[in-house]
Parts: sequence; structure tokens; C-alpha cells
Amino acid sequence: MEEAQHYINLARQLNESGNYGNAFNSYIVALKKNPDIKDELEVEFRNTLSRHNEVLANASKMEDIFANFGKALDVYPTNANLVNDIGKYLYKFGFYTEAWAHFQRSLNLNSSSVNAEKNINSIKNLLLERWHFRMLNDKVRNEAYYNAISETVIRFKDSVLDIGTGTGILAMFATDCSATVVTGIEASENIAWLAECVTQGNNKHDIVIVNKMSTTLNYRDIGGKRSIIVTEMFDAGLLGEHVLQTLAHAWEYFAIPTSQIIPNKAEFFVIAAKSEYLNKKYHLSSEVKKWLEITLDAHLLTDDESYDCEDVDLLKDLKYMSEPQSLFKIDFNDYLDIQEMLSRSEPYSVQLTTTEDGEIHFFIGWFNLYLTKHITLTTDPRSKTKASAWQQAVFYDNIPKTVKKNSIIDLEFLINGGKLTMESDYTTPILRISQETMRFLNDMENVKMIAGCIGMASVYLGQMTEMTQTNIVDLSPFPIFGLLMLKRGIQSLFCYAKTDYDKKFFKEVFKAHNLPLSKIHILVGDGWGSEVFRHQRFHAVYYNILEICGDIDSRLRDILNDITHNHIFRGSLIIPAKINLMIQVINSNWLDVNNRVYDENVKNYKVAEYINKYEVTQNFNIDFSLLEYTAVTDALCMGSICSDTMLQVVTLPVIKDGPANAIMCWYSIEVMEGVEGLSTKRPGCFMDGTLYLIHPKTPLTAGNSLSILRCTDPDGSFKLMLGNEPTT
Repeated sequence: MEEAQHYINLARQLNESGNYGNAFNSYIVALKKNPDIKDELEVEFRNTLSRHNEVLANASKMEDIFANFGKALDVYPTNANLVNDIGKYLYKFGFYTEAWAHFQRSLNLNSSSVNAEKNINSIKNLLLERWHFRMLNDKVRNEAYYNAISETVIRFKDSVLDIGTGTGILAMFATDCSATVVTGIEASENIAWLAECVTQGNNKHDIVIVNKMSTTLNYRDIGGKRSIIVTEMFDAGLLGEHVLQTLAHAWEYFAIPTSQIIPNKAEFFVIAAKSEYLNKKYHLSSEVKKWLEITLDAHLLTDDESYDCEDVDLLKDLKYMSEPQSLFKIDFNDYLDIQEMLSRSEPYSVQLTTTEDGEIHFFIGWFNLYLTKHITLTTDPRSKTKASAWQQAVFYDNIPKTVKKNSIIDLEFLINGGKLTMESDYTTPILRISQETMRFLNDMENVKMIAGCIGMASVYLGQMTEMTQTNIVDLSPFPIFGLLMLKRGIQSLFCYAKTDYDKKFFKEVFKAHNLPLSKIHILVGDGWGSEVFRHQRFHAVYYNILEICGDIDSRLRDILNDITHNHIFRGSLIIPAKINLMIQVINSNWLDVNNRVYDENVKNYKVAEYINKYEVTQNFNIDFSLLEYTAVTDALCMGSICSDTMLQVVTLPVIKDGPANAIMCWYSIEVMEGVEGLSTKRPGCFMDGTLYLIHPKTPLTAGNSLSILRCTDPDGSFKLMLGNEPTT
């Protein structure tokens, strides 16, 4: 025991000096000499290993990292945290399948682990993006492509190439139509492997899957040229998946003069529209600009994206302000037409005539795919028979304008790098801000809640010190509380800008209020920690640890914990006073379509057994105001999100017969003690919600009760799951 303690003391000394490698080895010796101390040393041992491995990772010493994990597992062979950490490094170095296996083993060792389950979900999302589920479940799209291939392929004569084959569905359609040769090309290694599994599992043994970018191949690489080329490489803006470049290359290297492309042609349409709800996602509202006392327009930071993708038919306040107009047509069976569009420098022009007085917030684009002369697919949001696999393109980077009926709106679009972009119509400077800042400010209910607490906060702080001596930190996406307190004369403000663009915007607002920038410290990005505060102490802390996606920001939570332990005075004001977790059990068909494949939607091919392995247990970024669902329980408060309870069980009464497939999760923000909480489950909220999926669907009976289990990791992240079978 004494000898083991000697090595423990040595390890701690080495840790203090930053010699993590020797500290790690000293811990190993101590633990082997006295295995009984494993439990009490686990946390500091893992922290040392983590620091040592970070140093090795920066030096790209991958083998040494995994050698260290091997030594650690000799001592802690069933430690779920260590196994999870191994998975993280496997993920970091690109060994995704192995990482998944380690995350799964970690979860098997500790089923309440939140981090391991999140890591599994991250791997699944990386290896198979969620849109694959939606596309495979689109019966309209599947039937149209099947019929088009059946109509086009001459049995026992035509050969088929499927570019961007995905899971191989279109290739199997071609095989069923007795094509002589069927080849699928897929760039993604994992999805190509899935295509192999799906095609072989459906006894389509003659289909050849090639895991390459099609534009790096020629006909010799696939065993000859093809008489029919099939593709569905389209995004909401039609051209964004580089379909023009892909098909231009295909005509040069894979096609014969009489080859046919499915789809034969495509056409893109544009319409003017308004939606206050969606407009607030892209533009700082006039109400907020008036409240901030600024006149400059602020638009969403574009990240070089020329349009956004939305299911606009779900918007409850959407109004079309013109009739649609065709922007362009493209004949995929005409190589020269494709080349002309790729090389075109002149814009495509379109004139829209407004149908009523009002405001235009943005322009919506959709397309028709003319698969054959007789079969058309559309993504027109007004159509009851539209394909649901694709969303619509929203061209939002323009100044909203007030119009009269029969006004003419001139628009110009360019093809840049094979992708559609709309020419901007503004001539004055535009400020850019992140979506976090945009949504936080455009949520006027939230803004008014914060503004409403200023009086109480000032009275409270006035009892601590003079206002001119008051120091505040505001960790919100925009420091509303800090801004209003600066106007009341506080000494200093620390705040946090997501990007440099946000920092510039912050300064413009502070200048508009004639506030001295010397009082304000703006931290930028995610690379800083609580060490930046040094010896600073704050009289008030306004925090926001809720991510826009609906999750807890564990980094900001750690910073908040450090601030409240080391950087405040006794009695300092912490706002909000409390954030409570709210839950409700629901059933939603939307979840089925977007998270699981059903074989009946893909002409009864065996697809589900291969694809549904990638089903995740959590869906983030869910706008509950747009989600169609049936509540099978009432809402319930599970208490503070800052609770230290690792496991919590609550019971909910079932109020409606029927299946349940998700637990809905949102928050109630109590800005001050005694002030009614503001729910994040409302239209226009600054953040979305989260759904924890229940699989398989659980049938429920009204009058029974249902247990929900909340598991929380030490970093504050949590997950929700059914606790047991429903009881009477």
C-alpha cells in the first residue's frame, strides 16, 4: 500500500509539472501494485490519460495513443468511459466503423451513458445522412422513377449506369427491367458498401457497385459505355449537387450517341412569397431594429450558400405574392445544352407580377423533373402529388420590399460553379450575423422578458454596490441584459460573439447607443474558456447554455460553473434564476418517415434491415410549431437542467389511446424568482426542440401511467427514455 502511495504522489507531482506521460505510467504502476484503489483514482487517472493523449494527438502519434489505452484497459478492462474515449480517438482518426463498435460497447457497459449514445448517433449521421430515409420513403418519387425506367429500358438490350446510386434502389429497378448490364457509381465508401449489402440482399447479384467519384472514371473503368444513364443528384435548387458537371462528364466518357438520360429534362420555377415566421430566420425584423435603435439591415450569415432549403408547405403563414414563372429549362439528353449552361456568364432573367398588395420577403424555387415524355416529378409545394424527397429552395438574401398589386419584380440568377445563385438587390451596406444572434434577437418575447427584469435586477444590484462599480458578464447570443445595464451606467461588460461578424454587429449597436467600447470586452468564437476572466469577479451573470438545436451547450455550462464558483461575489445575481426541463410523450408520422425506412415504400425490396441500423435515438433542430403530432400525455416539468441527479424517474398519466414514438423535450426559462417561466415550445422561439425516439413504437392506453427515465452525465448532458412498460 505504501509503495502504491509513493507512485500516486509521484504521479501527482508529475501532473503538476505537465509531465503527463510519466504521470500516466506512475499511475499504472500504483494501480497494479494495489488494485483496490482503482475506484478512488479513476477520475484523476483518466484526466491524466486524457491530457497525455492530447499532447500525443497534437504530435500525430496515433500508435502511442492506442498503446496508452491498451495499458489503461489492462487496469480498467470494463470501464465504459475509457472505451468511449477510445471510440473518440478512432473517430478522430477516421476509423468510423471501429469507433461505432467502441461507442456501442461503452453503452452496453453503461446503458445510462449520454455521451456514448450521442457519439453513436453522430457516427450514424456521418455515415448515412438523414435525408436518405426521407428519400427512400418517398413513394411518389420511387414509383415515378420505376415507371420511367420501365418505360425506357428495352429488355435484354439496354445497359444502365446509375450515377450517385446511393443505396442502389434505381439500379435494382433497372435490373428488374432486364437491362443487360447495371452499374452503380457511388462516391461515399460507406454508402457504396450499403448499396452492395442492399443489392446482394435482394439477390441482384449482377449489379456492380463502383466506389468512386464518377468524374474520375471513364468507360473502361466500368466495363464499357452505357445506353441509359440514370441519376437523382438533385438538391432543392436542382443543380446544387453538381449534376451539370456530372452529366457533362458522363456524356463524354460513358455515353454513346443514342444514350438516354433519366430524367430527360428539368425545369426550374420561381415565385415571390411572404412569411413573417420564416423571414425572421433570415432578416433582422423591423421591430427589433427599432428596439435596438439601428437603421442598418442585418441578414443571416450566408456561409457562401446561395439559398436555404425548407419545407415551405408546412409554414402556416406562407402567402404567395405572385404567380410562378419558369426560370430555365435544361435538356439532359443534349450535351451542348448542358455545356452552354455550365459556361454561361449571362444571367437568367425572370419577371414576376405581384397578385396583391403586401410585402415580399423572399423567393421560393422548385423544379420539375421530366423523367420521360410522359412521367413528371415535381417539388412544387402547392402540389398534392409533389415528391417529398426534396425541399424547396428559399432565396432570402434580398431586401424585403412592399409592393402593390400588378407590380413587376425583375430577378436575375446566375449559374456559378454549376450552382444557382440569385443576384442581390441591395445597394447599401448589409450587416451579417449568425443564426444564433438572428434568432435570439428576433424572438421578441424573449427580448421583452429580459428587458422586463432590468428594474428588479437594478434594485437588487443597487443593494450590493454602486451601479458605476457593477461588473456584468452576459453569455447570450446577443447581450440584451448587458446592453440595458450599460445604459444604466455599469462599469464593465463581458459578452460573447459567435463570429467576427457578430462582433462587428455588437459594436454597431453599442455605438448607436453612444456606449463607450472601452467598457466592453467582446469574446469571439468557441476557442476561449473561463481563464480569460483571470481575477475578474462579477456582480451579475446572464447566461444562456441552450444551443439553437435544442441541446445543452456543455462547454458554456462548464464556463458558467467556473464563473459561479470562482468569479462572482457572495450574493451575485445569476439570471435566469432557473431553466426547467419540460417533457411530453407524443406520436408523429413525420418521425417515421425521417428516421426509419419501410419496405412497402420501396416496392417491397428488403431495404429496412440494412438502412435502419442507422436509426438514431435523438432528433435535434425540431420546430415544434411546424411538427404534426398527437400528444398521448400531458406536459410535465422534470425540474432544473442544472440538477446534479444522475438518474431521475417520473411518471406520466396516459391521456389518449394509441402508439407513442417520441418524447418531446423543451425548456421553461424563469428569468427571476417569482416570474412566470417563458416556454421555448412556441412559434418564433430563439431555439428549436429535441425529440428522443421510442423504438419500437409503444401502444398506450388512456388511464395507464408511463415512466420516463432521465439520465445525466457529469457534464450536464442528458437523455430521456422509457423507464419501463406502461402500468395500469
